[in-house]
Amino acid sequence: MKYVYPVVLSPEKEGGYCVYAPDFPGCVTDSETLLEGIEKIREGLCGMLMIHERDGTPIPSPGDPKSVECEPGDTVTLVDADVGEYNRRHGSAAVRRTISIPAWMDDAASRAGVSLSQLTQDALRRQLNL
Repeated sequence: MKYVYPVVLSPEKEGGYCVYAPDFPGCVTDSETLLEGIEKIREGLCGMLMIHERDGTPIPSPGDPKSVECEPGDTVTLVDADVGEYNRRHGSAAVRRTISIPAWMDDAASRAGVSLSQLTQDALRRQLNL
């Protein structure tokens, strides 16, 4: 599911930004740059929305960006949150796959205590640059 929520980017005196989503109390982060702030708050929103979806708790309606109360100098913008994509990247649901290896290799891996599942995941992460 995809969502869009207003967020506030508030410049810090010492540099960087405090970024928060008014519709989700506690969804706040800091960043060195605006781009980093938007990326980090998007991750936070996706995580919170995923929990709401999973638990069946009501998902807050996005507030009107024009009605967001903030300090002078703050910027209000809209950020999208694609929970489906977030789940695909960060979800831990396992998918069963069947692989074929020679019997002698399976025996050697078992004796060595090698987890073929973990080994396959590590190899795929390297191969796919994940």
